[in-house]
Amino acid sequence: MKYTRLSKEQFESLHQEFALFLAVQSIDKTQWNQIKSDNLSLTDELMDLFSDMVWDQSLYKITYLENRSDYHLFLFKCENARIDLILIRVEKDCPSLMDKDYKEWLAKNLSNPSVEIFESSRTFQETLKEEKFKLINQGAKISDGKTYEDLKSFLSK
Repeated sequence: MKYTRLSKEQFESLHQEFALFLAVQSIDKTQWNQIKSDNLSLTDELMDLFSDMVWDQSLYKITYLENRSDYHLFLFKCENARIDLILIRVEKDCPSLMDKDYKEWLAKNLSNPSVEIFESSRTFQETLKEEKFKLINQGAKISDGKTYEDLKSFLSK
């Protein structure tokens, strides 16, 4: 298994997709019920396979990720086998980056010495989806990329 198994709630919300997945495997509802009761290892294998398929499709579509804490803001842009990072670090006497109005404060204080900005890029051959998965497991959330692109535009000037 490349990722993690979907939760019970995720399987329930993807019920129709899972049924279609089983149909592609030539398994109908009766056979699936039989497999669940008689063959736990095959049940696990099929659930893991479906989970990996869902993760693969979802991770492929993600372009922007964001991970915020009180004093760090990690902004990621993932595309073309590469992840670009903008990291903003603020000193402890600055307002928390978890506050709802952190963007306004940050926009006014980007040149303040208590705000540090770093940029980095890393290229991945075949593991870009796995790297996205790691970032999500470390607390990153999918974002619309607006903060990343706004900062990138500002930093390019």
